[in-house]
Amino acid sequence: MKITSIETIALQDKADGNVTSWNPSFLPSDKTRAVTECGDGPSGTGGYDLTVVRVHTDEGLTGIGQCEAPSLVIDAIIRSSQGLEALLIGEDPTQVQRLWQKMYNSTGVFNRRGVGIGAIGAVETALWDITGKAYGKPIHELIWRSFTTTGSDVEPLKRVTPYATVYPPGANLEELEERVSLAVSRGLKAIKIEEWPGQFGNVDVETDVAVIEKARSIIGPKRDLMIDVQNRWRDVGQALQTIQAIEQFNPYFIEAPLPADNIEGYRRLSESTNVRIAVGDWGFSTRHEFADLLRRGRLGVVQPSAVRGGGMHEILNIAEDAYQFGALCIPHTWCHVIGVAAQIHLAAVAPNMPYFESPIAFPSTPLVENLLLPNFEIAEDGTMEVPNRPGLGFELNEDVISEFRVDPY
Repeated sequence: MKITSIETIALQDKADGNVTSWNPSFLPSDKTRAVTECGDGPSGTGGYDLTVVRVHTDEGLTGIGQCEAPSLVIDAIIRSSQGLEALLIGEDPTQVQRLWQKMYNSTGVFNRRGVGIGAIGAVETALWDITGKAYGKPIHELIWRSFTTTGSDVEPLKRVTPYATVYPPGANLEELEERVSLAVSRGLKAIKIEEWPGQFGNVDVETDVAVIEKARSIIGPKRDLMIDVQNRWRDVGQALQTIQAIEQFNPYFIEAPLPADNIEGYRRLSESTNVRIAVGDWGFSTRHEFADLLRRGRLGVVQPSAVRGGGMHEILNIAEDAYQFGALCIPHTWCHVIGVAAQIHLAAVAPNMPYFESPIAFPSTPLVENLLLPNFEIAEDGTMEVPNRPGLGFELNEDVISEFRVDPY
């Protein structure tokens, strides 16, 4: 079996126009709104923008992956004269780790970090998907690896546990209650809320306390509550002031409290509080960057992205490294559901992955709710079944692809 091509699938759902980018630079101003209405504006200003990668073979087997990056950029990394497709055409797709190294080495001068690693990871996930289909095995059986001596089971888990990110959390406490209540109604055992203008992380400590008190009152005492600050706090003192004020509500972790590159600040913060400090989805990639976070930052939780961090095997490398430090590995994916599918297999075999991220879209969109078949199902106990189907165990919903596919942009 040989690789014949790599396809970039750009998907866009403009939804109801109320989707808000995480990046303030892309929030619609009057100027950008006027340009967007003419059809030529920047993406990310009022919809869902997703990039899927599909690898094709001469035997008809295909595999899928996903990257959280602009589709035009990913398409260029794959299809340029020195891109990933040129490196992989004619190769055996089941030699996944060798091909990861080939991509990494051959593009290393310009592609060792950042979006290039995201593209490599998307292709690698697709290769694992093909390999599982070729061998008739689910991916978690193929990527199993030993960590250190552990009290956990020596068989892959049959059920794993997602947490839901409620994003945006709402402009006020009433909207927060509505959205968090939806997550609770779906049976989720853990819920994460985000900073937001006028709400947590943006006003004062009193507002922060009110938001977290409200969230805890909604989810009750038995569910875990995560909090994402999205790098909003300026210094360790500010972070500690709020963490100490909300510690009574038992946060499971505080994510990205400081600027992403402030590794020494993370060390000081981690050593000054008993609340887990979590970092990793804000552009960090590969085991090499996460080694720095663990060794210098002294983190309690690392969060490699299933759609940016370098691929499934690289996340296992990161998880094993974290395990040596007594830290958890809880990967990121947000609304990128092929990343969720990958995380299910990772959580089945990593002993320090008690949770993984899953989305609830506000407003709803088929690109999150229906992109994969079969749909994800959360049981009454808050867990998901680990599929025993070959590969990832999920296929693209071609009706959704047909409806929302656009040219890379």
